[in-house]
Order: sequence, then structure tokens, then C-alpha cells
Amino acid sequence: MAKHIDYYYFHSSDDEGFDNKFTFYPNYKHALTIYKNSDLLFTENTSVIRPSEKETIGTYYSINTGSSFSVDLEGKFYKIGVVFNPLGLNHFLDKPLSDAFEPAFGPFRYFGKPLEEVVTQISTLQDAAAKAALLDSFFSKAYCGFNETAVKRAVQEILNSNGTVKVEELSDSIGVNRKTLLRLFKKHLCCSVEEYKKMVMFRNALNYSQQAGDDTTLTDVALYNYYYDQAHYIKHFKSVTMHSPKTLLSKLTHLGNQDVYWNFEE
Repeated sequence: MAKHIDYYYFHSSDDEGFDNKFTFYPNYKHALTIYKNSDLLFTENTSVIRPSEKETIGTYYSINTGSSFSVDLEGKFYKIGVVFNPLGLNHFLDKPLSDAFEPAFGPFRYFGKPLEEVVTQISTLQDAAAKAALLDSFFSKAYCGFNETAVKRAVQEILNSNGTVKVEELSDSIGVNRKTLLRLFKKHLCCSVEEYKKMVMFRNALNYSQQAGDDTTLTDVALYNYYYDQAHYIKHFKSVTMHSPKTLLSKLTHLGNQDVYWNFEE
């Protein structure tokens, strides 16, 4: 499953007084988030999670291509995250992503009861490896492949170029005209080609700035990630996060061993 699923994460609290708010940022690795016994309320750029009075399991998917998204968690909760590599989720669907999900944030009911049963079983376990094994088994059975060669080639070229490849060049290299390419991205990625390019560029710059540490400069980040210059990087960063890199980067918290960086409110 590692080819299509980057990692799982498990996040929970038994504290009725738990109160935590954090913000996460665009990523080309999108996630299924599963909540047990929680009610979710979505607004344009926020989700509010509260304990449910009923036994519930809700599965949600998010594609935040160009802006930050905040999460407000209060009270007891049990949460599982399934983070997919680019086009990863598509390999477990027998129809286009756009037919299974309405972007950018919302319920994802495609896997239905079988996934709910696995989540119920996982919630009784303590060992993370055992939990991951159950998810691996579920997705192994759900695997059906994804054979849209043009989309796969286009995504790979965008990743290889760090989002700098021009749409015209991309269209020519894979032999698909612009309109068809846009249609395919909307159908299988629920975003435009330009949105995907900018998302890749932003995320890789964010990851690099956090991994390089205090010794790196904004100019280093900009040049390493193929921005025209420092000003271009800062402008793009502000358009996504509403903050300058100098203001925000030092506030991010690195979770686990993956490229997960959240901004927790103080």
C-alpha cells in the first residue's frame, strides 16, 4: 500500500475539557479523515468538531488547494487520518474522484459500512502497527487500480518540475490538449492544473523551509524551490496563509516523522 498511501495517523482524547485549535496548509498529499462519535460542522475555511450524542462514524475528504484551513477540536474525540500520495486515492475508486466527492471539504461515503467496521475494530486497539495493518488489509481489498495514463504523466511532470512546468509544455509533452487536460484534472483531482501546480510549489517550499532549519534564508527557500525570487515566494506564501513566512514559519509544529506542519493557536 505504500505506493499509494503515504502514512496513517491516529489522534484522540478522552478529556472532556480538551480544547485545541490548529491550522493546516495546502498539500498535494490529500487525506481521508475519519471521526468516531463526533459531529462536524463545516464553514468555508473551518471545521468544528464536537462530541456526538449518538454512536457515529464519519469519513471526510479535503482538498485545500489554495488557502489554509482551521480545525477547532473540543471535548472527547477519536480520529484516524489516511494520507494518500498523489493520485493515491484514485487507485481505490471504481469511478472518478469527482463522482465520489464534492470539493473542497466534506463527507466521503464511498467506502461505506466496510470501512466503518474496520474503524470500530481499530478503536479497540492500542498498538499503532496493529491499527495500520487493519487499514492496509482494508485498502488491499479495495484496490482497483487507476489507468488514466495522461493524468498520471501530467502529475509526475508537475512534481518533477516543482510546479514550474507550463501548461502548454505539459500539454505538448503528454499529447493532450489544454481543454482535455483541464477536464481530466477536474475529473480525477477535483482542481485545475494551475491550482495543482501552485499547491506543489507552495508545499515543497514549506517542507524545505522547515526541514532546512534556522540556517536557511528566504532567498535560499525561494531559489531552491524555483520561485523567480524572494519577493515571488513571499507573495505566494501570503496569498495562501495570510501571513508572511517570517511571521508564520517559526510558529509551525512538526508532528511525527512525516511532512506534517500545523499551526496551533496559543
